[in-house]
Amino acid sequence: MEVSIAQAEAKSGETISVPIMIDAVDNLAGVKLVVLYDANVLEFKNAVKGPKAGSLMHVVNSKTPGRVVVVMAGARGIKGENFPIVTLDFLAKPCAQESCISNLKITEAQLMSDKLKDLEFSLKSQDVVVVPSKEATASPAPPEKMPNAS
Repeated sequence: MEVSIAQAEAKSGETISVPIMIDAVDNLAGVKLVVLYDANVLEFKNAVKGPKAGSLMHVVNSKTPGRVVVVMAGARGIKGENFPIVTLDFLAKPCAQESCISNLKITEAQLMSDKLKDLEFSLKSQDVVVVPSKEATASPAPPEKMPNAS
């Protein structure tokens, strides 16, 4: 089983939704994820359970900028393939450079079955790239040509 963060790109000022995916699971009843991000590039806004995780209750701790903790639990395990367990919403902060990058990294994770057995898995992290928003800049009108006064 692999738990992965999808790669994403946003313009400054946009809200970006980054799903945390599970490629295949048969009996998932408990989840703990600690995700780190660059608080100079992104501002955490919200965490939304994926549709398959509807039966799991969830708690999100985002009090520390740059760190989000998501804990989910349920009495019965869920199963599925290639689905988002949770989607993290961020605001892309202004970026003065050509692009700003925040690596979203799962630094701690635990997945458990409804029998309270740890499930084996691997982790895959990705970057979120923020590019400056291209504001509509009106190009100056070409100078009018003056007729020759001869």
